[in-house]
Amino acid sequence: MKLILKLFAGLVVIFLLAAVVLVVTIDPNDYKQQIQAQVKNTINRDLSINGDISWAFYPQLAFSSGEIELHNPDGFNRKNLLKIDQAMVGINILPLLKGQIQIGEITLNGLVLNLITNKDGSSNLDNMGNTTSKSDAKEQTVTPTTDPGKTQESVFFAPENLQLAGVNINDAQIEIQDLKAGTTNKADIKKIHLGKFSPGQETDLSMQTDAIIDAMVAELNLQSKLLVSADLTTIELKQLALSALLTGEDLPNGKINSSVNADLKYNLDSMKAELSNLLVKLDQIQLSGNLSLQTKNLTTVRFALKGNQWDLAPYLPQSEQTETAENSSGKTAGKNTQEQEPDLSILNSLDVDGTLSIEGIQASGLTIGKIDSKIIIKKGKAQLTPLTAELYQGFLNVDASLENNRGLNSYQIASNLKDVQIRPLLIDAAKIDYLSGTTAFNFAGKGQGLTATKIKTGLTGNGDFKLTDGELYGVNIPQEIRILKAKLQGKALPTEADIKKTDFALLSGNFTVKNAIVDNQKLLMLSPVIRLDGSGLADILKETLDYRLSVTPLSKSSEETAQTDLDGLSIPLLIKGSFTDPKFSLDTQGVIKEKLDAEKKRLEEKIKKESEQKIEEEKKKLEDKLKGKINKLFG
Repeated sequence: MKLILKLFAGLVVIFLLAAVVLVVTIDPNDYKQQIQAQVKNTINRDLSINGDISWAFYPQLAFSSGEIELHNPDGFNRKNLLKIDQAMVGINILPLLKGQIQIGEITLNGLVLNLITNKDGSSNLDNMGNTTSKSDAKEQTVTPTTDPGKTQESVFFAPENLQLAGVNINDAQIEIQDLKAGTTNKADIKKIHLGKFSPGQETDLSMQTDAIIDAMVAELNLQSKLLVSADLTTIELKQLALSALLTGEDLPNGKINSSVNADLKYNLDSMKAELSNLLVKLDQIQLSGNLSLQTKNLTTVRFALKGNQWDLAPYLPQSEQTETAENSSGKTAGKNTQEQEPDLSILNSLDVDGTLSIEGIQASGLTIGKIDSKIIIKKGKAQLTPLTAELYQGFLNVDASLENNRGLNSYQIASNLKDVQIRPLLIDAAKIDYLSGTTAFNFAGKGQGLTATKIKTGLTGNGDFKLTDGELYGVNIPQEIRILKAKLQGKALPTEADIKKTDFALLSGNFTVKNAIVDNQKLLMLSPVIRLDGSGLADILKETLDYRLSVTPLSKSSEETAQTDLDGLSIPLLIKGSFTDPKFSLDTQGVIKEKLDAEKKRLEEKIKKESEQKIEEEKKKLEDKLKGKINKLFG
């Protein structure tokens, strides 16, 4: 036991002696220029080490420096890509005895990272590659500044030989600017920890931090396997698991639980990131699949994503829900909000091709079934080719495009509905409840401008529709006809039906849209007892209707309807008022007047005819009497 203790004590003495000799004989400032030159050759960026590099003894033997700056290339609005207030690099003693350098833990305090994308799409991460060829690297020698004549057999810093015992980053700040999109985001990070690290080998990476992003506080927890290639050109985060609890006054119920699981691979040379086995969760909302993004002259995005049932209602702005409710009740907010045309110039820098499938969406009271879509953005034009969705027991199909046409936003759309139940759709989408039936609908249109007003006034197109086996709510036309019949016959009026609705077998029509007016040139409704036809206008801006229709009772011998005695008379039907509260009125008084006028005319003509016949008869009798007298005198 004493021998073991003595051996242990001897090793401690040797260790301490080596540390003392190292500190006394080696000045780390001798290697400043070599470190800066090697960084320049390795990642093509200028490094500045401000102040002296000194030795530290606690909690480990280490180099300690003051401020360190990694500069951006010219043309960026921040001087530095990276800035560190203080850095400490631990040194393992035993490998030094063998002529090897193994770095212990690295501690970075006050780190500031600026990630910038300029308006032309260039990034301050572009061209971060090795500027020294492999043959040059083999021949390169490094010499301390105190002894220009002394050479070494290997470079001072060879990336493939780098070994780290770990990395601790404290009190970091990250700023991400996208000047092309006009966005800036900042995050303050409390602590990041990386375990034992060496290029070409996997290592554990974990991060626990409180980040402040705009008005939100995010509690982040990251776990992953980090793999950096030996040549430092590829970064992989395998089995990435990131969870975040977001809190803020503007969030639903004050908080959102979210997580991201994926395998991430990022290539610095090609500037391409690939996400595979992706699973994103936002409370109960999920999105899974694969995605890749590459930033060069164009930002290229490819994806194949699938989502579960999405309930978006909790995430919609409260103001939007309030506005929807006010509009549905006929009220307006009375605010003169300034509309602004969106800038779609970003479409010119995108190359997107992907598919998105969602099991269903609920938003603003609207319920949509399974959605499949293909999204393409190329040469400044975004396309849905197509979007299909299950919609209220039927189907929706949409082909649409949107483009930034020399600064003038334009769009085209072709859509159709098939077998859609129109009543629940209108109730959920617009709080309108006066029509039901199984719907077929087709529309093709185009326009310029993407503000709400420009869409309403600038949309032009045409379409047609057909509803079968439905009801028109708000008026009971057969009942009104029965009342009219009773008035004409002088009989007691029938009791008014409890439900004001008119059943129909078919309601069809065609229309055009121009200058915010829907012109329904032909409207036809057929039922077993009536025929309704005519035309009308819908004002999109004022949200009002103005229809003038004619109702013609059809011949039917059943006593219940008894339409035969109206002799095919047409009754005017007016539909006026708002989209949400239209008013129906049958001009029965006008029909009665028309009927009475016709009867009066008929009687007048009859009397006239009868009078003329009587005069002729009296005239003939007089003539016959005179003839008799003449014959008697001269006979």
